Amino acid sequence: MKMKYFLIETDERNRIPYGINSNKEIDVRLLNREQVDTLPRWSMVNMNLPMEFFFPDILCKPFLMMSDVCIKTAMMYQKDIIYKGIKLWNRESGINVTYFAAVLEELECMSDQTQYNSVGNRIIRLVLDRNKIGSNVVFKIKGYNRPGLVGRLDFVESILRRGIRGIKLEEIANE
Repeated sequence: MKMKYFLIETDERNRIPYGINSNKEIDVRLLNREQVDTLPRWSMVNMNLPMEFFFPDILCKPFLMMSDVCIKTAMMYQKDIIYKGIKLWNRESGINVTYFAAVLEELECMSDQTQYNSVGNRIIRLVLDRNKIGSNVVFKIKGYNRPGLVGRLDFVESILRRGIRGIKLEEIANE
């Protein structure tokens, strides 16, 4: 049976927090499997809020952050996910919310069938190679510059059943 995969991104149409990490509390260069242990277990990170705001369950910028329900669901499928606690905080209002900075496996899983624009600097049709994904359920694609993560169909269905909000999904072709 051919498994389906989806690109999961923050739906930018919502009025979400911005200016996240303007205090440079998190050195984003350390958010990888080799160096993440040098970061504290919890960090207080500044954010700005629009007049009316919405906290999505997945924030992709400036780094991947998942809500409690989202990270717990991901760990049901893939126990080796490394994460750090993030408390987003708006100084003016005192409003804060908890997220988890997830460090996902980055897989070299783009297929030879992936199509690029005529200059070759932008992907116009992403195709995954199932053989290079293995048993990974939630991951990032090495060399793919769009923010977001990839989730296998069963994981995506699971987070949707749990009422995850503020994301957009795009099915990714695979061979």
